[in-house]
Amino acid sequence: MKKITWIVASMLTIGMLTFSSCSEKTKNSADETAEAAKNDAKENIDDAKEDLKDAGDDFKSKFKDEKESLKTDIDGAISKIDNKIEEADAKMDKATAKEKDKWKERKKELQKEKEDLKESLNKLQAETDEKWDNFKSETRAKMDKVKADLKD
Repeated sequence: MKKITWIVASMLTIGMLTFSSCSEKTKNSADETAEAAKNDAKENIDDAKEDLKDAGDDFKSKFKDEKESLKTDIDGAISKIDNKIEEADAKMDKATAKEKDKWKERKKELQKEKEDLKESLNKLQAETDEKWDNFKSETRAKMDKVKADLKD
């Protein structure tokens, strides 16, 4: 019986030593894995911050370019309206009374369109990034209307 007790005790001791050494290795491995994951996460966060900054810079640049392009387009449309107003004035000088009324009405319409575009131009200077797309769409629609009207 003593022999079996010694064998069982020996086996238990060897088992405990074996399991405790594996446990320490596993713990060290887990610590290393956790540290590596922490470092990877920090690097990923830094990369994401840099990507976000780059995206913001790209957006600001694109916004500025689009804003400048739209300003140029509005200025061009206003110039065309001014030319049409001058044409209407010249035609009124030579027109009969009935035709003068028609040209006066046309001139009023052109002046209203010009004022709308000037108002949009003034808004353009104050628009923020968040409202840009909506503003751009509205102004483009106004310009399309003016272009269609000028073709008449």
